[in-house]
Amino acid sequence: MRNMTKRLLALALAAVMTATLAGCTIDLTGGDGEDEETTTKWAESSTDTITLPQDMDATARFATELVDNSMYVVFNGIQKRDTGYFSAPNGSLTFTVNATAEAEKLQKFKIAMWKLVDGGTEYVDGTTVYYKTDGTCYSYTVEGLDASARYRLTLSYDKVSYYMYGQVRVDGVGEMGAAPDEADSAASSGAAA
Repeated sequence: MRNMTKRLLALALAAVMTATLAGCTIDLTGGDGEDEETTTKWAESSTDTITLPQDMDATARFATELVDNSMYVVFNGIQKRDTGYFSAPNGSLTFTVNATAEAEKLQKFKIAMWKLVDGGTEYVDGTTVYYKTDGTCYSYTVEGLDASARYRLTLSYDKVSYYMYGQVRVDGVGEMGAAPDEADSAASSGAAA
């Protein structure tokens, strides 16, 4: 009789937990209500290569550097990161990407663009593009950007228990600000001084 009571109690608890979880939502947008669109856009294979600036640390967890209108991004062991804000003075950006990933069955990651607006950021429609993580280079060009706006990139891997590694070169970048983590560190250092 005790075993039957325990089983019924466990079944009732499982039903309550299922009903509770079914009503939960998770905000993956950063809290501003916008989201990256569902996309089937894929970058195309490229014969181009990425040569990092001489002083850039290829082993950094996440780093960005601007050299001659190209923004270089290095990422090692990340799931999601945002760059600092930058401009696209010619209205277009060309992405060259070389990446690998830990998950054997999920061999892709995506880059999406966000625009700085009053009160936060806004997703730029049509800018989410997937790149294969097979260690070869892929390329994609985004056009029709506002030359006077400030943008940032979100690099994200759709599998939260694994990590991605690689490099990105974004050609056509104008001014560039610090990445969010770097800006927060600089503000903290300034406040302490």
